Amino acid sequence: MDPKELTLSVKVPPQLRAVRNLTVVNRANAASGYQVLEPADAAAYINLRTAQVFLAQPATDSGNYRQPLNIGLDGGGNIDGWSFEWEGQYQEQYSHHFMRGTTRLIRDFPEDAVRLQAGDLDYSITGIQTNRPLTGLSIARNYTLQPYRAIQPTGSRDFILDSPSTVEVLVNGRPTRVFREDAGPVNLSDFPGTSGTNDVQVRITDAYGQTRTIDFPFFFDSELLAEGVSEFNYTVGIPYTTGTDRLIYDRSRPTFSAYHRQGITDDLTLGASLQADKSQQVIGTEVLFVTGLGTIGINPGASLGASRGASVDLTYRNYTNDEQFYQQRTLTAQGSWRSGGYASLGTLDPRNTVSYDLSARYGQPLDEDLTATLSGRYQLVRDDSQIDGYSVDLGFRRRFGRHATLELTFSRARNTVTREADNSAYLAFRYTFGDGVQSAGFTMDTLSRQRELDWRYQDPWPTNSWNLGVDATNTTGTYQASGSVGYTMDRFEASVRHDYSQRLSTLDGPLQNDERTTLNFATGLVFADGHVGVTRPVTNSFALVVPHPRIADEEIGVDPVTGHYLSSSDWLGPPVVPNISAYLVRPLLLDVPDAPMGYDIGNDRPAIVPGNHTGTLVPIGTDATVSLDGVLLDPEGKPVPLAAGVLHRTDGKGAKAANAKDPKAGQEVQFFTNRKGRFRVESVRPGEWQMQLTGVPHKPIPVTVPAEAEGMFPLGTLKLEALPGQTINLSPNKPATTSNGP
Repeated sequence: MDPKELTLSVKVPPQLRAVRNLTVVNRANAASGYQVLEPADAAAYINLRTAQVFLAQPATDSGNYRQPLNIGLDGGGNIDGWSFEWEGQYQEQYSHHFMRGTTRLIRDFPEDAVRLQAGDLDYSITGIQTNRPLTGLSIARNYTLQPYRAIQPTGSRDFILDSPSTVEVLVNGRPTRVFREDAGPVNLSDFPGTSGTNDVQVRITDAYGQTRTIDFPFFFDSELLAEGVSEFNYTVGIPYTTGTDRLIYDRSRPTFSAYHRQGITDDLTLGASLQADKSQQVIGTEVLFVTGLGTIGINPGASLGASRGASVDLTYRNYTNDEQFYQQRTLTAQGSWRSGGYASLGTLDPRNTVSYDLSARYGQPLDEDLTATLSGRYQLVRDDSQIDGYSVDLGFRRRFGRHATLELTFSRARNTVTREADNSAYLAFRYTFGDGVQSAGFTMDTLSRQRELDWRYQDPWPTNSWNLGVDATNTTGTYQASGSVGYTMDRFEASVRHDYSQRLSTLDGPLQNDERTTLNFATGLVFADGHVGVTRPVTNSFALVVPHPRIADEEIGVDPVTGHYLSSSDWLGPPVVPNISAYLVRPLLLDVPDAPMGYDIGNDRPAIVPGNHTGTLVPIGTDATVSLDGVLLDPEGKPVPLAAGVLHRTDGKGAKAANAKDPKAGQEVQFFTNRKGRFRVESVRPGEWQMQLTGVPHKPIPVTVPAEAEGMFPLGTLKLEALPGQTINLSPNKPATTSNGP
């Protein structure tokens, strides 16, 4: 209390202040700084892939050189949040040419990371489960719907700052993030680690230059779940198989498949699974936990019904990451046991000849360019007619600068059936030429007695690019050679491949030749809210650029790279970006190289965050095609220097600029005069306008921009007129002002 100043000062100790939560990697702000465009209400695409084979000699069964044509079809779409995907195939050789492939309806709930499916399902499994194709219903927690959320433990640390300080974070010796914070408690979390043990160092420097350091490790494993995080999949349906011309459904075997995993703590994840039909039930459990020596997983299981048995899988992983190369070690091990009667789903008569299967692998850098690995495997068999099997591999991988790599592996293995033990070596060498677009390689395997030479060429830009390849392979009694040429364009992908092989029909028999040429072509068609486009095949979601009519005939490019575009406009229409992943922020860079001078192309750096199989319209350009140029004079004919003003639309016909967030966009345009009274107003649309200086009451100056105007439009000299009873006073080199008249 200061009685003289009548003030009360309260000093809160740092430890009593509110905790500030600091994230080292802020994944949630991936879209910050971008104007995000919403996906279209209705979008769809279809991909077409063709394969045509020609033989050098006519086929023995048909006598034809040309083999049956095969056309693969697939597509997807999204209507108001409901997405779908399908596959089909045209097969010339069958009486029923068209075959329907898998088809499913999908509903995503990204805020909950939940996906619903109906139809021919694409569902996930875990542990000892097997993936039986099913048609039915599925609900799953799928974190690909939240790609920027960290569901694995990423480490955290609490500490108190006694005074305003600079906090530096280093992970595995690499500077990662710097914070400047006031005094008080701090929770630091979300460290960017790699698999295994990561070393974190926090350096705290106060205002006086005193530094204290906090060192601690944190363990990252992609299979662990953070505390409170769960993932699951529950599926019910009937199995199907793929026939020659249709899908065959087995309605007599309804099947249930499910698993649920839960992060109990950051160091412990538990799970359970079940797969069952009328004749079989397979139950599995999971315990995954972290120790000071690494991650250990235990997966017991049991099969019931047609065949009863038990199983146990054990896994161990330990990755050591450090700034020094010699401390970057990896050690993994796994073991499995199967009883004689254990059967996975779909196996009614199990033949588990191997009771125990044990393996381990250790990797260690020997220097910065040389890494060694040692691995081994041992199989214990229960069949008296067989012998225990084993294998040991010692491998080395050497880098020679940035251009060459050499791999050498020595192996010894014993086969459980033949009882033979073999020694072998594998050699692989690859050299990448200076600019990185060409490479050549050689491999040799003494066990299979195979030698191979290859050469590859790939243009460095994404489209309008060529790729070429040549291969030659020699195996005992067989010679093979092939060459391929491929071309990727904005609208399609095409390739031709020629294969030649020569082999002995028997050990002492004649040579048999096989020579064929394969032609491949792939393209796609997209639709979004009434707009269509042609593109190379779509992977999941796409973006379709919609140009304003004013620049519809101009070249428009997306994502320029080394003088080439990812996609560009041509006689087939505007650009389409077909390779966009769902739920990931995808920034775009738009370019109109020949836009008229002064033309406003709008937002040329938008971003999209697509859903599953969505299409997004990307507008580019406006009708603001005019730049006004003139000189502003006061009533006495002198220049109006350094004045600011606004051009107002007066005919009520102004349209908002493309992608504009400001409701006044397209209705008001700001301008300035230089010291000589000259002004230039860019991005103006045709129509009726009024020019008004800011803070200077004067009669608005009418400006008419003709409909046919484009580019620079000279206004000449414009003179201000004072309002009745007022004068406009201008001082040299000072902004314009007004004063009341006498």
